Amino acid sequence: MAKEEKGFEAKIKAMITGGCACMTGILEKKASTLKKVVCKGCGKVFRTNRDTEYCYDCQKKLAR
Repeated sequence: MAKEEKGFEAKIKAMITGGCACMTGILEKKASTLKKVVCKGCGKVFRTNRDTEYCYDCQKKLAR
């Protein structure tokens, strides 16, 4: 199905149901660019989009 058709269907369904087109489930969610990382300094698990092995707190400590 073309993008235009999906958008049109979402609009029509939203008008009929009275909800937002994003709530109808027709629109696709984008994949997250965040990755789960375990800090080598303290073991804290966090998500980031940067290439790092340390959390923000440990990075501050290492910078000193």
